[in-house]
Amino acid sequence: MLFSLKKFNVFPVDVWVRRVMNELYIKEADENKVSKQVLQNLAKEKYKDLAGLAQQYLFYQRRSS
Repeated sequence: MLFSLKKFNVFPVDVWVRRVMNELYIKEADENKVSKQVLQNLAKEKYKDLAGLAQQYLFYQRRSS
């Protein structure tokens, strides 16, 4: 959806994105306590209409470290 439909504001949350967003911004001891909606709202606030592209970079950064 991100690339084929040019929906750059879509911010899918998976395990790795949840981890990196928690590490960078929220800092909750148990990342599973952070809701998907909180992460998506934070992404919208931080990354605006390019949240989907930011998600790709965040995922790559977390998986390669």
